[in-house]
Amino acid sequence: MHRHTGPAPGIMVCGGIQYHSRPPLVRISGTLNSQRYISEIELLPWPARSLDLSPIENMQSIVAQRLTKITPPAATPDQLWQRLEAAWSAVPQEHILSLFESMPRRVAAGISNNGGYSGY
Repeated sequence: MHRHTGPAPGIMVCGGIQYHSRPPLVRISGTLNSQRYISEIELLPWPARSLDLSPIENMQSIVAQRLTKITPPAATPDQLWQRLEAAWSAVPQEHILSLFESMPRRVAAGISNNGGYSGY
């Protein structure tokens, strides 16, 4: 594995997944601090100590794994954006479906562990 030791470009993106489709990634310009995040995103009430069972976490992990396999690392923010869009689009929709279909198992695992680590 190649380890990048120089300055790495960084970008901020927002993405979502749906059962039968996925919206395109959105590249966020500038810095997204907490105040800007709150003004852009509609927040839902959420218990402070709840499990994070969202399948988007798995999607992010899949895309990140795909990106780490590309060498050399992206040299510019624009190159990183192009690679990120390609990795996002390359995840088969069937895999996203399986993430949604795993929700009953995720919730059951969280309940059986009294809200502790569920394995997801």
